[in-house]
This record gives sequence, C-alpha cells and structure tokens, in this order.
Amino acid sequence: MRRKMEHLREEREQIRQLRNNLESRLKVILPDDIGAALMDGVVLCHLANHIRPRSVASIHVPSPAVPKLSMAKCRRNVENFLDACKKLGVSQ
Repeated sequence: MRRKMEHLREEREQIRQLRNNLESRLKVILPDDIGAALMDGVVLCHLANHIRPRSVASIHVPSPAVPKLSMAKCRRNVENFLDACKKLGVSQ
C-alpha cells in the first residue's frame, strides 16, 4: 500500500513538471485535465514546432464554428507530432 502511494505521488509530480514545462515553453495555460488537453495533438504539435520550427507543417486546430476536432483530425495531429519526433531523433 505504501509503495502504491509513493508511486502515485511520483506520478503526480511528473505530471506537474510536464504541465509547468509545457505552459512555460508554449506560453499557454492548460486545463486541469492535461490528458484531455494533449489528446487532440494540438499542444503536442506546437511543442514540436517550438523545439524545431516548421517540424509540423500543418496543425488542425478547433475553431469557433467547430470547437471540437474530429477523431481523424486529432489522429492526424498526433501522427504529425510522432513524425516530427522521429525527425528530431527521438527513439521509440
């Protein structure tokens, strides 16, 4: 039980560090549910472009008319991010 609690504390700390890193680099405020914020791939693509400009040429973003991206566009954003990571030399 103690080991599980320690693991949860470490996980929360890692999530906090990830949030702080993303918010400071991208100059954004992420919602409380960071998983939901990353799920559509928009923030991930912006991070890749922050590290290497234009590494993701096209990012599908929500608009006022269509505030939620389709699953296909979310998937494409994530695929574009993963492709950019490969080009940056990030190992799988």
